Amino acid sequence: MLPRIAIIGANGFVGRHLVDLLAREERPCLGIVRSEAGARVVRERGGEAFKLADLDGSSTGSLVPALEGSAGLVYTASVSAVAGAADRTDPSGLVNVLDACRAAGVRRCVFLSGLGIAHYGMNPHCTNPYFLAKMAGEVALFRSGLEAAVFRPSYIFGAGDEFLSPLIRRMSEETAIEIPGRGDYRLQPVSVEDTARAILGALDAPASGSPSVVDLVGPEIVSYRALVGRIARILGRAVDIRERPVEEAQALARDGGYFGLRPHDLACLLCDEVSDPGPVASLAGGPLEPLDRMLERTVAALARGEHAP
Repeated sequence: MLPRIAIIGANGFVGRHLVDLLAREERPCLGIVRSEAGARVVRERGGEAFKLADLDGSSTGSLVPALEGSAGLVYTASVSAVAGAADRTDPSGLVNVLDACRAAGVRRCVFLSGLGIAHYGMNPHCTNPYFLAKMAGEVALFRSGLEAAVFRPSYIFGAGDEFLSPLIRRMSEETAIEIPGRGDYRLQPVSVEDTARAILGALDAPASGSPSVVDLVGPEIVSYRALVGRIARILGRAVDIRERPVEEAQALARDGGYFGLRPHDLACLLCDEVSDPGPVASLAGGPLEPLDRMLERTVAALARGEHAP
């Protein structure tokens, strides 16, 4: 039998698609979730569920026997020890999970970080608690002694994501779309299916003896303004793009949200980080899904009422 893969946050957006991929390949999967509702999502997709209320030291002790027999673990959760913790740079929850991995004999861990970490302190939009939290998580993993694979995503697109799906719904209902600034900052989206394939490729890769870091980006670079235009074309709607000064958008984000974007969400949009998609395609085992195809599939899925569970 193929070795089992464990997933922290298996009922989340990326986690669900990874469970789906493992089920299609008839590979055992342990989905680690907080609630019974999350456990149902994992079971319905063909995985085994394990409930863990939080990632503090007292709870993760029970994780050791559950992880035994797993070849690798994928960590998709926040690095904070407690959900909603004010100190989002605290990696203790991840550290506790890594301790459990070592005790259980799990040899490899994949961590989802953030594109832009390499420019922390250089790019103001990459210099904030969100990217600092991701950096703290990377350091904790590199110090763990496990075989470490880090993915630094741009945007991961698919029905039920937190960025593209709300934007499509808004553009389906409104004739004018406001954007921060000119919209010339760039994105490099990758599909959630390609993300799952690349993660599995990293888990199955031969041991290299050193950490691997991959910028998780798709095959095409697009400005935000151009992305809005392409969604409008797929929707068959004329959409008036209206600009709001970036400083005003940032103030609104701090004061409760800018069209659902929190300060760190807006910073990620503005950070203008791009990279080489070649390593992702190599891990995914083939060509990456084109951007227009990602958009068309997401629009069609939302039209059918397919949302995140």
